[in-house]
Amino acid sequence: MSHIARKASAVLLAACGTLGIAVAAPASAADYPTDSFFVSKTDGSTTNSYTSGTITWYNRTAGITGAVVDLQAGAYTVAYFEAFAGATKIDSQTRSANDESDLGQRRTFTFTIGDSDLVGGIDRVKVTVCTHYPSATFCSAPENYSRG
Repeated sequence: MSHIARKASAVLLAACGTLGIAVAAPASAADYPTDSFFVSKTDGSTTNSYTSGTITWYNRTAGITGAVVDLQAGAYTVAYFEAFAGATKIDSQTRSANDESDLGQRRTFTFTIGDSDLVGGIDRVKVTVCTHYPSATFCSAPENYSRG
């Protein structure tokens, strides 16, 4: 093999190796913007249920990680997550806790919300916490988190 052919082969192999590293390294959650959330339902000055965690904004969806906590006797707590693109609701998820059942007082969760096929993706997640009693339901004011 000629000197020029060996040099060309070395350059080509180096270029392929660099490309392979760039293609093989997927983005991690740390590469995406995140928002922290804390939404609580209070009765007067006492917090009786809440949800907290992080929203990781992916290209078209969002990853939600956190916990929902039920501190109210005789009731159960539901955290509602709604994903929007503009004013259009795209997806919704709920997570529940109940200190008087097998669900437990604190439940952790990790899920993805949105539509991975939606061009442009979601741009807002609305979080609401509700305490459900046998005769009535009381909810927090909704909190909106937007892709930054």
